[in-house]
Formats: sequence, structure tokens, C-alpha cells
Amino acid sequence: MTAPQARAAVAAAWCGGLALIAVSVLWGRGYQSDRPQIFLGAAPLVGRDFRDGWDWRFGWGLVGAGLEAVVVVVSVVRGWWWHARLRWIVAASSTGAGAFALLLALTDGADGVLYGAVHRTEYLSNLAIAPPAAEFVRTFVERIDDYSVHVRGHPPGFVLALKAMDDIGLGGEWPTALLSVVATIALPAALLVTLWSVVDADCVRRVAPLLIVAPYLLWMVTSADAVYTAVGAWGVAACAVGLRIRGRRAAVAWLVGGLSLGWLLFLTYSGAVFLLLPITIAAAVRRRGATGMGGIGATILGAVVVTAAFTAAGFWWFAGAAETRLQYWAGTAQFRTWTYFGLANLAVALIAMGPATFAGLLRLRDRRVWVVVAGGLLALLASHLSQYTRAEVERIWLPFYPWIAVAGGALMSASSRLAPAAWVGAQAAAAVVLQAALVSKW
Repeated sequence: MTAPQARAAVAAAWCGGLALIAVSVLWGRGYQSDRPQIFLGAAPLVGRDFRDGWDWRFGWGLVGAGLEAVVVVVSVVRGWWWHARLRWIVAASSTGAGAFALLLALTDGADGVLYGAVHRTEYLSNLAIAPPAAEFVRTFVERIDDYSVHVRGHPPGFVLALKAMDDIGLGGEWPTALLSVVATIALPAALLVTLWSVVDADCVRRVAPLLIVAPYLLWMVTSADAVYTAVGAWGVAACAVGLRIRGRRAAVAWLVGGLSLGWLLFLTYSGAVFLLLPITIAAAVRRRGATGMGGIGATILGAVVVTAAFTAAGFWWFAGAAETRLQYWAGTAQFRTWTYFGLANLAVALIAMGPATFAGLLRLRDRRVWVVVAGGLLALLASHLSQYTRAEVERIWLPFYPWIAVAGGALMSASSRLAPAAWVGAQAAAAVVLQAALVSKW
């Protein structure tokens, strides 16, 4: 492809992406007006007010997030990310992402952080009616109608975690919300450890600043899906570390990865398609001869242990998935037509991942990074084509977005710092403007 043809292809891709978002907004406004039972309010996104979820407002959290973004942009211009030790880069990316997400949520005060934890449709409200843990797991499928909509849409794992916290005196709204904050902080570290293991340190330096200001962070500290995202990410990271080391330590890393990924299956049914990510990475790395069947076997063993424990306790994953399928089609999904959401979901993904991710996908050439990105894309597309994610994908697809956002690293360069800084600024601006305009349900 000649240079003019390449530029034309990139321009066409940008026009297509922007058109997809514009169509989903314009079509969605009329759609939600005609069918209020689809519960959007900010089509294609979900707003807290299902009639009109858009509400431009000011909060000091926006100022704080904006100031943090300026610091990150300046650090890119000054080249800090190319000279600092990797441990400091990982720490800065993790704490920075947690702070940025928390500041965005605090635009609406404490309610911005707590709403996703205390709402009656969420998990915490079920502790008052859920039986003791053993009975809860054993009777989960047959008593599923007793629980709130989010519990009915997921395996019993997260409620079990909240029960355990409550038993040790960490129950209530703030500890529940802080789980998501901790998960948001833990996520970038898992991504960067994985990239260090399967790509190189240079990739870590390229990607790290973008993870601090990604627009999908709007939905991290405000939803339980942040926990699922971090658990899945650390499962992949543990497996990736197993690729870098040998002997018993490698076996332990692979086993820990399997336990984490197995636990993910009992936090969210999307964990099943998330497995496409580590499978893609393992398959690609195995072709390079970097791992054997022993490591893969240890991962499978870890997942089997978790599955066997839940099965012994009385919960069969496939029975839960089948019952949730019935609950799903009996609920709001029956009013949400695939004709619209087949496009709108993809528009939401573009919004949540931000302009730098899209630009990075168009520019990415490193095959090692493409393996990671492709795993995230495959998992997202599998979830999308299953048609069990009609709307709400700004939250549901959180486990996939960060792995695709890694593509933005293709825009970062040590030799030309102004352009990378501009892309970091564009990501941050997209997040801040979106938070200022949207009162999200989560």
C-alpha cells in the first residue's frame, strides 16, 4: 500500500468510527424516546435518568482530574517515562489511574463513588435476604428470583466475597465501594506486568501513561465490574510471569493464574469469553517455544480446583448460566433490538477506549503487542456476537477494554514527545468531558 493509500485508509477509518458514534447517538435518541423501557437515557450509553441521562455540571473532582492530566502530559513531554525505573512506572500508572478515576467519580461527591454500590439493584442490598454462604451457593439457582437484577445476572462469587467481608467486620457501603477503588489501582500493574513478560520493557514505558487517563476509568471505581476486571487481569499477569521464569516458581505462577481465572468464572459469566485472551497469548507464545504444556496444565488445574469447589458446594456453572439466560431474556433485553445494539455497542466501545486507542489500532505494527490486543478484541467480539450484551457494555466490557487500549502505545515515542503528549491529553480530555456531561448509572 502506498503512502497516499495508507492515509486515505486511515481517514476512512476515522470517518467510519465517528459516523458509527453519530448514528448511534441520533438513532438512539429517537429509539429511547419511542421505547423508554430500554432504559438508556444517554444513548448509546446508560444514564442514571433513563429519560435524559445527560446533565452538564461542574464539580471540583473535574478540576482535580484535569490537573492530574496536565501532570501526566508534562511528564510525557519531559520524557520521565523513558528514564524512570520500571517499578516506579508501574507504581505511578496504578496510583495515577486510581486517583484519576476517583476524582472523576467525586464530581458528584460521595454519591458518585457510592451509588454503584448501594443501589437496590446491586449486590450489597442482597446481604439482608441471602441465607448463610453454604446455603446461598447450594440454592442459588432455585432461589434466583429472590435476588436483585445484578445478582441474577451473575454467578454467586461476588456476593460470597461481600459476605466474607461482612463476617470480618468490613461490611457496608464504603468497604464495598473501596473494593472497586483497589481494583482500579491494581489493574494497570497487571497489564504492565503482562506486557513486560510477553513483549518488553519499552512497551511498558509506551503504554503506562495512557492507562492513567483512559476514558473507561469512568466506570471502574463505580461498579463491581472493576473487581472482575482486576481479577481477570492478574490471572493473565500471573500466567505471563510464568513465561519469564522457570522451575517451581513458574509452576506456582501458572497455578495462581489458573486459580484467578477460575475465580473469574464465578464472578461473571463473561469470564468464559475472557479466557480467549490468555488462550490467545499462550498459543502465540507457545509457537515461539517459550512455554510447555506443563505451565498450561498448571493453569487448567487451578481453574478446575475452583470449579470443583463450587460444584461440591452445590453450584453448577452451566445450570447458573442457563437460568441467567432465561432471566436475561425475560427482562429489559426483550425490548432491546439487536438491529440497534449491534451498532451501538461498538460505538460505546469506541467512546470508552478513547481516541488514542482507535488511532493506535490503526498504527500498531508490533506483532507481539498485537497478540495481546487481538486477545482482547476476540473476547469483546465474542461477547458482542453472543447478543447477551445489549447495552450497558461501558460496564460489562470493562475486562476487555484495557487490553485493547494497549494499542495506544503505538503512538508513543521517546524521540518525538509532543505528539505522544497530545494523545495522552486527548484521552484525558475525552474522559473529563464525558464525566462532566454524563450522569452514569454506575
